[in-house]
Amino acid sequence: MTFETMAITAVTAGLLLAAACTPAAESPDADATVAGSETATPAPHPEEVAVVAAVEQLFEAMRVGDSEMARAVFHPDARLGRAGEDGISFRPADGFIEMIGQPRDEVYDEPVWDWTVQIDGRLAQMWTRYAFYRDEEFSHCGWEGFQLYRSDTGWQITQLIDTMHREDCFYPPGREPAQESDGI
Repeated sequence: MTFETMAITAVTAGLLLAAACTPAAESPDADATVAGSETATPAPHPEEVAVVAAVEQLFEAMRVGDSEMARAVFHPDARLGRAGEDGISFRPADGFIEMIGQPRDEVYDEPVWDWTVQIDGRLAQMWTRYAFYRDEEFSHCGWEGFQLYRSDTGWQITQLIDTMHREDCFYPPGREPAQESDGI
């Protein structure tokens, strides 16, 4: 089956990590299923893994404050967008990339999960939940949509657009806020 006819969807962070980290010896048919799953779950396609890796590289660059690491996964003409109640706005990605490398005392951490990836030839899109933290302090959450282009050097982000919420948020698995006790 060619990439042009594949629509790859519904891959969670756990599925991707399980497929990437499980040795072939643990699964009789490592190309067909993810070892340890209760049902026969298709393993993610290598191109899907590469798309997710490009997006994850951006977030690792944010964590470590490395503009060059971020620049490596952005197309030179990439743009950022934010969709909100008052409309949508766009800007070139250059300012964001430079901001990533500015010295700061806090870690910018933006985990993503529950993503869906679709690929057709050299075009891919990734839709995912995210939460943003400064060090361990939660700031906001939302959804992000990435559009990527597969250049001769790999997948590049051409557009990143998101929503931002400070209320009614969702949290990455394992980072849910502690429940407050009512004293009972």
